[in-house]
Amino acid sequence: MIRRTVISILAALMICTPLAVAAEATLPPWRRDLPDGREQATIVVGETEVTVDLALTSSQQSLGLGYRNGLDEDHGMLFVFDNYRSRTFWMKGMRFCLDIIWIRDDVIVGAAESVCPDPDGTIDADRATFESVESVNYVLEMDAGWLDSHGYGPGTHVDFSQLPEFGN
Repeated sequence: MIRRTVISILAALMICTPLAVAAEATLPPWRRDLPDGREQATIVVGETEVTVDLALTSSQQSLGLGYRNGLDEDHGMLFVFDNYRSRTFWMKGMRFCLDIIWIRDDVIVGAAESVCPDPDGTIDADRATFESVESVNYVLEMDAGWLDSHGYGPGTHVDFSQLPEFGN
């Protein structure tokens, strides 16, 4: 009797395990857990120490903060580029509003403040885009209203001395 029960349980596990794995593979991106391992660093904006997730690769930059539910206080995402260009961002996959902060070298040169996600069902061609007014090599995303609440804006110094070397 016990042997039959054990065999039945093992058989059920063998049948159900592939189904569970297949179900995980078919989950849409917003239902999957984000993988750990995005490198973090500390920067100082004005007088405020900020912990940032680093978006270094094109796939990290493409995902950005998409599919997250929010940010902790004084946490953000820093997009690091190896050249100077006008940068264009959109809110695809975003669930909360942001300040998108344009930085050239170590100075804020502008921002798209308190921008919010497009309504559900918006097709990519109709999404709002936000472009830097000049060429930048960093973009910092923080919770909407962060710049205003700290009194920062164009001309504010950003200290990147604690960033790791990227080989730029």
